[in-house]
Amino acid sequence: MQKENKSIYCLILIGVMIMATGIEVFFAPSGFVAGGATGLGIVLDEIAKKNFGFTIPLWLVNILWDIPLLILSRKKIGTVFFKRTVFGCIAFSVALFIAEFLPVYKGDLILICLFGGTFVGVGAGLVLRNMGATGGTDLAATLIHEIFPKISVAQSIFVLDSIIILLGMAIFGIEQGMYAIASVFLTSKWVNAILQGVSISRGALIISKEWKQIGNTLLQQADRGVTAFHGKGLYSNEEKEILLCVFAANELVKIKEIVSEIDKNAFVLITDVTEVLGEGFHEM
Repeated sequence: MQKENKSIYCLILIGVMIMATGIEVFFAPSGFVAGGATGLGIVLDEIAKKNFGFTIPLWLVNILWDIPLLILSRKKIGTVFFKRTVFGCIAFSVALFIAEFLPVYKGDLILICLFGGTFVGVGAGLVLRNMGATGGTDLAATLIHEIFPKISVAQSIFVLDSIIILLGMAIFGIEQGMYAIASVFLTSKWVNAILQGVSISRGALIISKEWKQIGNTLLQQADRGVTAFHGKGLYSNEEKEILLCVFAANELVKIKEIVSEIDKNAFVLITDVTEVLGEGFHEM
């Protein structure tokens, strides 16, 4: 592995450990079936305990689910992604095994939903941000899409996870199922936050007759780059110059003051910027 790849694999490892903690400490003990191979494992474990008197560890279900999928998908996905997926699957199974020895929480269902969803979402986000995967329904959905191109990956994931969640409701009850669905929503929010980043930047589009003065002042006082491009108002049919400026969130008040002092009638559009790459921000 190259030096940069080692850090990527370390982050994937951290991600699966966080995920496993959320599942084994919060979800599994309380019957929260939030989809995926581990959700199926929670269902199978409960059935085995009630009817046959033995347990089925989640790490074992995860391995048995992923091995055939990995074999089938070897030539379907890119080499780099396949390697990271194999690593993620193995690491996740090992993490699930280790997490079995952690103390569990079986208290308030709302807290289980909040903390379990947060742990799983943050962990999954770290894995996905580093172009990794942990197998499960995502890998199954990818294969289904390869066989049936008209069925998208997202549709397959939705159907597979829905079936598993409904099985969970049948085994553990509707209340647990409803909380599990809420945790899925929370998990998705955390995944998006990790993938896109919590916005710490803002962007401003400024339209003003005093665009030159505003642009120069922003360059000098705010120390931020400004780009001017040509536009035309469709209603007024007037030629206009538009300024684009990206800046840190804590500079918003200063930017607005600069524009307001020069032209109180300026049209200013402020928007969140998910990620900025380049000089003065983050390197690519």
